[in-house]
Amino acid sequence: MRLQHVFPRAINGVLGYAAFLICVVVSTSAQNLQGFPEDWSHHHLVFSNPGTFRDALRNGTYDGWASIVTDPRYGLQQLKRTAGAPPVVGEPNTASGGIGVGHGRPLVTDWTVQLSGTVDSGVALSMYPAKYSYDQTIAPNCANDFVVFPINLSGNGSNQANLLGVNNMYNTTCTGGVPTVLFAYFVGTGKIQTSPVLSLDGAKAAFVESIASGSIFHVLTLDKSGNSGCPSAKPCNGTAFNVPKAPGGALNNAVDTKITMSGGVSVTRSSPFVDYKNDIAYVGDDTGKLHKFTGVFLGTPAEAGSPWPVTVNNGIILTSPVFDGGASKNIFVGGSLGKLWCTTSTGAPCPTASINVGTGSHPAILDAPIVDSTRQTVFAAAQTNSNVVLGQATTALASPVIAAMGTSTAGTQNIYNGAFDSAYFANVSTGHMYFCGNDSSAHNTLLRVSFNASGTMAGAPDLGSFALTTGATVDCTPLTEILNTAQGKDYLFVGIRDFGFTTGTTNCSGHTCIASFVLPTASPFTFPSAANAATPNGLGNSGTSGMIIDNISGLAGTSQIYFGNLQNFVATQLSQSALQ
Repeated sequence: MRLQHVFPRAINGVLGYAAFLICVVVSTSAQNLQGFPEDWSHHHLVFSNPGTFRDALRNGTYDGWASIVTDPRYGLQQLKRTAGAPPVVGEPNTASGGIGVGHGRPLVTDWTVQLSGTVDSGVALSMYPAKYSYDQTIAPNCANDFVVFPINLSGNGSNQANLLGVNNMYNTTCTGGVPTVLFAYFVGTGKIQTSPVLSLDGAKAAFVESIASGSIFHVLTLDKSGNSGCPSAKPCNGTAFNVPKAPGGALNNAVDTKITMSGGVSVTRSSPFVDYKNDIAYVGDDTGKLHKFTGVFLGTPAEAGSPWPVTVNNGIILTSPVFDGGASKNIFVGGSLGKLWCTTSTGAPCPTASINVGTGSHPAILDAPIVDSTRQTVFAAAQTNSNVVLGQATTALASPVIAAMGTSTAGTQNIYNGAFDSAYFANVSTGHMYFCGNDSSAHNTLLRVSFNASGTMAGAPDLGSFALTTGATVDCTPLTEILNTAQGKDYLFVGIRDFGFTTGTTNCSGHTCIASFVLPTASPFTFPSAANAATPNGLGNSGTSGMIIDNISGLAGTSQIYFGNLQNFVATQLSQSALQ
C-alpha cells in the first residue's frame, strides 16, 4: 500500500482533489512508500488535526495545510493511528471511543539478543532502535520486517559490531530461531551513541558514528539477505555482536557511504533528522554547530558547504534537530545552555533565535524538541535550580509558556520529553501531554498538561498524578504513546530507572521497570489511577533506552515493544497481550 492512496477522501472539490493528488504523487511515489519505518524522529515531529481542505481555503492556510498532509511522516502517523484504514484527513479520530482508566495485561518478554559484553552499552538511555514493517495492514512479515539497534560501544572488527539488526521476530507467527540476526555490522572504531533513521522503503539507514574530534555521518545500504554463506561466502552480514562483518567486500552487498563531518567534531547527543521530501539530513554537534547533508537516501550523500555548518551557539552540545516541513520551514534544536534554538532552512538564525527553557546550574536540554507542525508549536524539557520545566513556544519562538512540572534536583536527574495522548491528535483543546516530572519532594511522578482551543499549553500541570518511584529521584525514559484502534485503547509507556513504584496489582517492586498506562480517550478524561509494570530480564539500575512500538492492527504477532536493556546490554522485544 502506498501513501498516495491514503489521502484522496479528504479532498473537497474536483479541482482541489486534482491539484492535491498531483502533489502527493510527485512527492511520494519516487520514494517508494511501501512499508512502515518507525524511528526516533516520528516521536518528535507530530501532527495534530490539520482540518479539511475547505477549512484551509477558507482560512487562507492552504500552503501550510498542503505541506502537512503531503509530509510522509504525517501519512505514516495517520496510518498508525487508524490501524491501516485510510483516514479522512482532518476529521477527528473517533475509533478509540470511551474512557480507559487502569492497566492492561502483563508485559511479556518475547526475546533478547546480546548487543555487547559491557554494562551501559547497547542502546543509550534516551535513544531509540528503529523498526521497519513491510505492511502494517497484513500479518507480520517474518522475512521483511526488521529492527535495527545502535550500539553505544567502540566497534572492533574482530569482536564488536556497531549496528545489529534482526528479523524473524514474531513468536506467534515465525518459525525457526526467533529472532534471527539479519546483520551485525562493524562500520568503524567509534560508537553509535545516538539513534538511526530509516529510509521510507527500509533499504537504508542513516546514523552518526561518534568519534572524539572526528565523527562520521553514515548512509548504509543494508544487505538483508542474511547469513547463509557465513563464514566465508556470500551472503554473510555478521551473525552476532561479537562476530561482526564489515559492509561490502567479498561477503555481502551492503554499501556504507561515510562522510567525516566538517570541522572534526564530536557528536554525543544528536541523531540525524531526515527531511524525507527534500532528501536532507540535519545533525548537531558538540561544538554548537548544525550540519546539513544532501542526497541522503535518494541521491549521492554529501555534506553541504557554506554557510553550513552553521554556528547555533559556540561551544555548546546540541540535541538532535527537528525540521518543521509545515509553514515555518525552520529547524529546532536544544542545547547544553538550556536554550531552544531556531535556524531557518537557509542556515540563518530565525528572527528570534532562541528562548530560555532551562536555567541555573544544570539547565541543559537533553532531548530533541517536539514540533507539532499543524499547530506550529514546539516543546522542550529541562530544569532550573527549583523546578523541572516543560516549555512551549510558537515556531517563531514567540509566546513562550514555561510550566513547572515539580521540584528539581539540579544535576542528579536527566529530563526527557513527554508524549501527547490520542485526544490531542483528534482535538487539541481536549488533549494532554503526559510527562515524567517530580512531586514536591523531587520524586518521579507522572503528570500532564492541557491545552486551550488555540493549542496554547497551560502554565501548570492538571490535577492528578501517579507516583512512579518509591521515594526516589531517578531518570525516566522519554514517554511513548500508541493508540490501539482495534481495542479502543490509548497506551502510554515509560521506563523507570530503579526504585519503581510498589503500589497496585502489578508494580515495579522497587526496581527498574517499564510501566504502561491506559489513557482516557473521552470526557471527563480522568487521570489514570493504576498501571501495569514489568521488569523483564532483571533490568538492573541502568535502565532502558527509548521504546519503539510497531504496527497496531489486532493481528497475531503485532503490537511489540522494542528497546535496549542497558544493564544486561541486550536488545529486547516485549509483547503486551492487551494490545493484541
